[in-house]
Amino acid sequence: MPPLVPHEQIDSAIAEYKLSKRASHNSQQDLPWDAIQKMSENLWAPDNPDGLVFLGVAENPLLHHEVVAHINDKPSIVSEHHLGYGVGPRGSPRLKKALVSFIGSHFRPREPVLEKEILILPGVVAVIDALTWSICNDSEGIIVPVPFYTGFGPAVSERARGVLIPAEFQSIEGYRGLDDTFAPEMNRKALENSMQKATRDGVKVRAVMLTNPHNPLGRCYPEETLKAIAQFCGHNSLHLIIDEVFANSVYENPQAAGVVPFTSILRLSLEDVIDRQLIHVAYGMSKDFGATGLRLGVLHSRNQGLIAAVSSICVFGWSPYVAQDMWANMLEDQTFLSRFLAKNREILAEHCAILRAFLDQHNIPFYTNVNAGVFVWVDLRRYIFGGYRQDGAPDLSLRKLSASDLQVYQDRERKLHKRCFESGVGISPGSNYSSEQLGWFRISFTVEKQALDLGLQRLLGCLQEIEADG
Repeated sequence: MPPLVPHEQIDSAIAEYKLSKRASHNSQQDLPWDAIQKMSENLWAPDNPDGLVFLGVAENPLLHHEVVAHINDKPSIVSEHHLGYGVGPRGSPRLKKALVSFIGSHFRPREPVLEKEILILPGVVAVIDALTWSICNDSEGIIVPVPFYTGFGPAVSERARGVLIPAEFQSIEGYRGLDDTFAPEMNRKALENSMQKATRDGVKVRAVMLTNPHNPLGRCYPEETLKAIAQFCGHNSLHLIIDEVFANSVYENPQAAGVVPFTSILRLSLEDVIDRQLIHVAYGMSKDFGATGLRLGVLHSRNQGLIAAVSSICVFGWSPYVAQDMWANMLEDQTFLSRFLAKNREILAEHCAILRAFLDQHNIPFYTNVNAGVFVWVDLRRYIFGGYRQDGAPDLSLRKLSASDLQVYQDRERKLHKRCFESGVGISPGSNYSSEQLGWFRISFTVEKQALDLGLQRLLGCLQEIEADG
């Protein structure tokens, strides 16, 4: 369900605005859009050197010039293709055909992907919303290993009225650290524990969902872990939803230990562990192609009933054909595509190395085994604990803190976040991703080098001030 709002507040909104109960509930939540609009009015730019360097969002504008040049090189609007209804809201046949080829060559599916198995929606969040609506009745649950992408919350709950069920790791015997969140047996135990807790709480579980590559940890799941998760879903007749939106944003990191390349769930032989109708993949243009604003998401499923169900609501989220053909142009241009994806991998590796070197230089811990995405998971626990510890970072596990300590450290995390913004750099707190410990932050590195260097220096100054304050 969406975040809890007091019944009196909902009743007051119903009386004042004459809305439905669900709309009144949503109207009383704290939404980020006004704050984002205000923040965007003062972002850093060469001609605005005092503006905010925002390292808190998973966008990749580093190759925007390449995307814009390719779009401008092609006819932008063709009346017979772009100004009418075309074949309806399920997706441009041209884009679907291009995606079949692209998925075949870059995701290497075990079985060929067919155009009839693909729907186009306005972004991956829209895909998750549609999947939740199709799979879950009100108040039914989807298990998600923690930490997880902050957008999963509204995608599951705001309209479809599903419930996110965190699969936690730190309470599992033998847990040693974040590497274990990618281990097959640890995932099986975490999923089983979450399933049992949901049953005790009276929540019916309908699916498991994860991002691969992982957001916010920036690492790819090994094949054996994906198989273990699929086996758990198959054994319990659960749907398996995989968000693969960073599939082609995997890069070389020579300092990472034990990392693996990206493997799509479509590539694996899973016939003996799960019904193929229960596997659904989300992808989109936003991350690998640096085009979050074009709102193009892809749903792939071999479940004909689900495809029919989502098709019935596609008209409410119809991506413009002109935007779809912009992406199709790129996917069809094999010379551009190969060069663009290779350049993207190179620039991601370069910028990640800049961030890692900065963190190493200033003895700021972080999750080192990263090789995907546009961010690093950074440990700032000592800056909210209130002092440096010789024995390492403090344990700020949510499950171990007393109610009073929890409130204290949550407040300190919020203050650290606020002080960073006041210092001219925005980073994203781990609480947004349901981190099991307070004090972790996701820091994105995909801004131009001048901005990245400046943002990191501002971050350092802020942290040094906090240490000086004790």
